[in-house]
Amino acid sequence: MERNEIVRKIIANRRPRDEFARFVVTCVSQQLKETHGEVDVEIVEAERGYDSVWSINGREVVVLLETEELKRAKEQPYAIDDKLWHSFRQEGIVK
Repeated sequence: MERNEIVRKIIANRRPRDEFARFVVTCVSQQLKETHGEVDVEIVEAERGYDSVWSINGREVVVLLETEELKRAKEQPYAIDDKLWHSFRQEGIVK
């Protein structure tokens, strides 16, 4: 994954949290499709933020994107990406 922290910080600062969450999920989804084929994802509002509900080659993974994490994205613009990839590694989907 190519990272441009300056651009990502601008995006995080200019978009509402829900739009930023969708942006990050879309970026990660595109990366997964390149190597894992069939990938679908849905963002659902949850009590403490947004659930990202992933279907990756028939396996379902739900990752909560907490409101506090999305707030911190202005300083740590790739923290959400890192959390998603960490969850996928824990589930054995990626190495």
